[in-house]
Amino acid sequence: MNYQYNNNAARLNRRVTFFNPPGKIVNGWPSQDWTPYKKLWAEVKSQKGYKVFNSDATQWQGKRIVGIRYRNDIHEEMRVEIAGKLYEIESLVNDDERNQWLTIIVTEVL
Repeated sequence: MNYQYNNNAARLNRRVTFFNPPGKIVNGWPSQDWTPYKKLWAEVKSQKGYKVFNSDATQWQGKRIVGIRYRNDIHEEMRVEIAGKLYEIESLVNDDERNQWLTIIVTEVL
């Protein structure tokens, strides 16, 4: 892990599930539903109220930041399930292009 930037593997304390979109080939056939892909340990953060109000960033309401160890098989078409709620992936960031930590910004699916 990248301890220089305060990324600590001990903070990966939430279990999240990534889902492949419909149309992906599963067992030789295109799927009709979102299919589970991987269960991973992750760090889940939300913006604190004072940061949202100080920056007037109302677009951050309902968003979460998910941190996982770097993987090259996670992409933006996937969805993430956190504590029983589904989230769409808005962006993926490979922190400093070091292939150590992947930061994912997600929005809740309503």
